[in-house]
Amino acid sequence: MAIRPYRPKWRQGVLDLFALFTVPIVLLLAFYFVAIRGMEVGGGPKYQVTPLLIKTASYMLGGPASGAAAGIAALLAVASIYVVLVYLMFERDDRWIFYAVLIVAPLGLIAILLPVPLSVRYFMVSVAASLVLLSSGYAALLRRGVAGRGIGLTLLAVFVAGNAVNTGNLLRFGRGQYLAALRFMEKNSDGREVVITSDHDFRNGMLVNYYKRYLARPDSVRYANGVTLNEQGAEWLILHCFELTKRPARVADDYGNSYQLVSIYRYSDLSGWNWLLYHNLNRPLVPVQTLLSVVAVELDHAFTDVEF
Repeated sequence: MAIRPYRPKWRQGVLDLFALFTVPIVLLLAFYFVAIRGMEVGGGPKYQVTPLLIKTASYMLGGPASGAAAGIAALLAVASIYVVLVYLMFERDDRWIFYAVLIVAPLGLIAILLPVPLSVRYFMVSVAASLVLLSSGYAALLRRGVAGRGIGLTLLAVFVAGNAVNTGNLLRFGRGQYLAALRFMEKNSDGREVVITSDHDFRNGMLVNYYKRYLARPDSVRYANGVTLNEQGAEWLILHCFELTKRPARVADDYGNSYQLVSIYRYSDLSGWNWLLYHNLNRPLVPVQTLLSVVAVELDHAFTDVEF
C-alpha cells in the first residue's frame, strides 16, 4: 500500500496560519499603536549607505569597521550568505525562504528611511538571521571529510580572533571614557568649581550630568550650555566626534577664548562618541596627557585655531 503525504487544502493552511499568528499579530499591533506610533528619530551622525553596510557585514564576521580589510570581510559575508542560500535551495530545504526574507527585508527599509539617520544596530535582525544561516552552512562544511573540517576550523579561528579584537576594544573603551575624562578635569581644575562646556549641549551635557555623580566632588561640576556660558568661557571644552579624522590642537569659542587640546578619550564604536578635551589657555596650564586613550596631534594642526 502506497503512503502519500497528507496535503491540506490551501484554505485549511490559511486557517492554520490565522490560528498560529492571530494573537502575536494583535499584540504587536497594540504595542505599535500604543507605544511606537508617532515616535521619531531624534537625530544622529551623518552617514553614507555603502560604508554603513560594509561596516555591518564586516562586524558580522568579526572584521574591522572600515578600510580595505572591512571591504574584504563584507564581501566574504555576502558571498557566504549567497552560497548557503543556494545550498539550501538545492537541498530542497524551504528554510532558505525564511532566511532570505529576514535578511533582505530590513535592507528594504533603506529606500524608505533614507533621509532618517541609520546605524548598524538597525540591521541586527539581518545580522542574527545571517549568523544562524551561516551556521547551517558551517555544519555542512564540517561533514565534508577531513578537508572540510580543516577549512571549517580555520574559519572558526579567524572568526573568534576577529571578534576577540572587537570585544577587546569594547572592554577597553566601552561606550566612551567619559568618567575618566571627568576625573581628569576634576583633578586638574584650577578652582573649586569645574566649569565644562561643549559643542553639543544635549549629547555632552547629558553625559556630564550623568557621570559626575561618580566623582569625589560632584556638586562642584557644572555644565555651561550656550545660554549660561559667559565671556570668560569655561575652563574645559569638549568636542565630540565619531571618527578621529580631524583633531585641531587649538580651538576658540564665540567669545574668542582659546582652548588647547590636552587629551582624547575614545569609544569602541557603534554606540557613543570620542571626546576631544580642551583646556582654556587663560587658566593655569595642565599637562598634555599620553594615556592609552590619547591619539597624537598632527603637526600640521599644531597652531590651528578653529571656532566651534
